[in-house]
Amino acid sequence: MIALLGLALLHVFGSAVRALATRCGWRAALRSPASGFIGLALAYAISLGPAGLVLVVLLAVGVVLSDRPETVEGLSVTDGLVLLSLAVLVLARPWVPTEWDEFIWLGKARFASLGFSAGVQAALDPAQHLIPPGYPPLWPLAVGWLSLGRDAVDAHVLGASLLVLLCAAVALEAWRSELAALPRWSWVVLAAAPLIWVHVRSTYVDLPVGLLGLALLGQLLRGPGLPAVAFAVCLAGFKDEGLAHAFAASAAAVLITRRYLLVVPALVALITVAVWRTLVHFSGVPLFDHALGSPQWAEAPRLVQLAVLHATDFFSWGVFWALAVGVLFTRLSASAPRAVRLMLLCNALFTLAALLMGPERVRVFAENGTLLNRLLVQLWPGAAMYLLIALRPASAITGRGA
Repeated sequence: MIALLGLALLHVFGSAVRALATRCGWRAALRSPASGFIGLALAYAISLGPAGLVLVVLLAVGVVLSDRPETVEGLSVTDGLVLLSLAVLVLARPWVPTEWDEFIWLGKARFASLGFSAGVQAALDPAQHLIPPGYPPLWPLAVGWLSLGRDAVDAHVLGASLLVLLCAAVALEAWRSELAALPRWSWVVLAAAPLIWVHVRSTYVDLPVGLLGLALLGQLLRGPGLPAVAFAVCLAGFKDEGLAHAFAASAAAVLITRRYLLVVPALVALITVAVWRTLVHFSGVPLFDHALGSPQWAEAPRLVQLAVLHATDFFSWGVFWALAVGVLFTRLSASAPRAVRLMLLCNALFTLAALLMGPERVRVFAENGTLLNRLLVQLWPGAAMYLLIALRPASAITGRGA
């Protein structure tokens, strides 16, 4: 259970930074799951060495943009009970890798037993031949840090599972006002996608990235600040697709609220990626699967066809995507659902563009059957949120962010 102590230490660290920087108060900072991501973003900056000073500056920008003292809602007792129920489901799994990619992610977490920044050093060492080469290192770094450097499979599985729960917690915190008015029966929507039950109990990064992107949008509808900047840094550090999620959330927030400062998280994510890619370039680590080139427009119809085939596979998704796409065409006047809809559209377009501009082997990987479903998992949190909001009684729909 060492990972529970690691998570507690990370959260206390982030809460201390947040309380001092935004003067929100210790109790408020400790009640907010977002504080954990502030600590994680700062730890990532430290692990990068001198280059991490750029990320420290970005976090300082978040402090400047935050209201001081910052108003923090945190989680209620009811929210805590919801997360506790989810934790029972997530943690009731074998504490060993059960899926192929779990071996990749958790294997890289073992470097933390060699030192705080050993995972970064290994990722920047061409002789290590890490898979995939040059990939953002924050997820396995975070798993290793939560394990407090202990080289044990059970500690790593628990640490990664706790990170999944933390991503769910910040999404719940960011959207608690919208979720509070839901009829109880509407939560059956979340059970309508069988593949999500698989991913919520795995240590794959697709669902956490989708949840964190949704949390970023929720934070931005309140305004820019330190949590939003921390989310953007972590999205870019978790996965290549995190950049698309940060762009989509920022674009949706700007278009809905007309507050142009909300573009800051997109710029933060872009700079975070640029810092990492610069380190990768000067370290001589080759980029194969994640380099971009000229778009292959002729491949677009086939990719769209494959996405539809995956989304309509009943054994993977049930009727979830059929319901979600149908509801997306409904006219909701409140700003929150319109922002979610815009984020989904932007994310789908950014993801399609990345596939068209990526190497041929990635498109072949998509055609072979596993990649597109995982991209749909990333879109699921936003689609589920929109569907849930659309099912609320009309009188309960708020105008948040207007």
